[in-house]
Amino acid sequence: MNTDHREKIPANALEIGMFVSDLDRPWLGTPFLLEGVLIEEQAHIDTLNQLCEFVYIDRSLSIGAQQKTAPAINNYAQPNSAQKKIQPLTVESSVRVTQHNQQQEKFSFFDVLKEIKQSQQTKQLPSLNHIKPLNSNISQHKSVSDNNAHFHDDQDESSLAEHIKKDVTGIFASLKNWKNSDALTKDKAQILAAHLAKKQANSSKEVNPVEKEIVQVYPTYEKTQIATREVFEALAHDKHIDLTNVHEAIDGMVDSIERNPDALMWLAKLKQSDNDAYNHAMNVSITMMAMANFMSLPKKQVKDIGMAGLLQDIGKAKVAYSLLHKPGKITAEDFEGLKKHVDYAINLLEITENIPKNVLTTVSQHHERIDGSGYPFNLAGNKISLTGQVSGLVDTYCALTTDRVYAKGVYNQQALEVIHKLRNTKFSGVLIDQLVQFLGMYPVTSLVELNTGEVGVVIEQNSVRRLLPRVLILLNPDKTKNAFPTTINLMNAPITPDGKPYAIVRGLPPNSYGLNPNNFYA
Repeated sequence: MNTDHREKIPANALEIGMFVSDLDRPWLGTPFLLEGVLIEEQAHIDTLNQLCEFVYIDRSLSIGAQQKTAPAINNYAQPNSAQKKIQPLTVESSVRVTQHNQQQEKFSFFDVLKEIKQSQQTKQLPSLNHIKPLNSNISQHKSVSDNNAHFHDDQDESSLAEHIKKDVTGIFASLKNWKNSDALTKDKAQILAAHLAKKQANSSKEVNPVEKEIVQVYPTYEKTQIATREVFEALAHDKHIDLTNVHEAIDGMVDSIERNPDALMWLAKLKQSDNDAYNHAMNVSITMMAMANFMSLPKKQVKDIGMAGLLQDIGKAKVAYSLLHKPGKITAEDFEGLKKHVDYAINLLEITENIPKNVLTTVSQHHERIDGSGYPFNLAGNKISLTGQVSGLVDTYCALTTDRVYAKGVYNQQALEVIHKLRNTKFSGVLIDQLVQFLGMYPVTSLVELNTGEVGVVIEQNSVRRLLPRVLILLNPDKTKNAFPTTINLMNAPITPDGKPYAIVRGLPPNSYGLNPNNFYA
């Protein structure tokens, strides 16, 4: 962020159109989800007046008259830890990072899936030692592998922020009922793009390719699944809950999500058990941690929200099986019975050792809604913690995209459309925007059709270019099985046989053409 445009002002001097870049207190614990907020309405000013004595505004990100009236001399002191200027991160520099990461030994994603499947049958841990690295004969099959990148010269001088802005506006434009709404204006897209580009430029994290991370985190995932099952089974038999193994397993998953969140997202799809309760718990926990990591929440908070995801439905162990699995319409009386699972969970966790307070709060609030219509406490607005709001939103998304007794799961875009209808009533509009930006249009495991007619599955997101994932090609243009699945990275603009850049033309529902995560390796 350019400090030439920043100035310190009293909170009561804020005006609509200003962009607040820093507070006189940490952002964590405020109602604002990003470290920076555009003042769009009086409510924003009122909230900041209550929280702060002074704030720092950035004229370069302010809009309208507030952008034009930057003072020649700043009469207010700069913060003690002034931020360094950040050079624009171009597509060219981003590609250099990608190419550097790809100097590591590469393995076929297809072969990694087979190794995972075989390890399940042999009860031995998967290992990259069992997989041959890719060689030139295999990777050149279609001349579209990750190493065969073609770049457009006209992109090299464009800032990454501008490309992110196009991606973000493109994602929202693709969602039908977002049209004519306030979901994301051009000004908001510009600010978000600058924020993500800055985050990318500042990131020094070592990123594992998803193939390597899946094998590396697999033992941790297995340990977490076993620990979760033990908790649910202990509760079902009224036994004492020991969370020691859960704590250790969650630590490993948090580390993995920092390296590459897509690996655990994949394992959650590949490693389904025969128990809906802890399948859902694992799915919610992983998605919540990945979203919290995307939002740059502190590592301790990422761990707490992951543990809350595992434990928030443990109270269902005390709900009648027939009610939990009722295939027909839920009556008002049924719903009152189902709602009690939150009370049961709170009562169980309050007498359990090693439960952080934040975890208990999140569990107790995951069915609260900002309009006060939730349960069990009918909390409204900012009385619901940030983690409680994230938990409720992710729980809803995971429920919509999973097959249930009474309904088939829908795919990503349909789920986001349903959630948007709850915007600013059940869920914060700002938080819904965060969910969309985190998932993108094509989350990992999504099936997509390319402009060549080929069908692939998204195996890995690009960290900020959410419309340009890595894709494993499963079907040929005529929809016959691809005998030699190849991975392409759309970030690298690979060229089709017709000389055009590869592109996704549409997302496909799950199980299209008989494809699902459990038979991709078959």
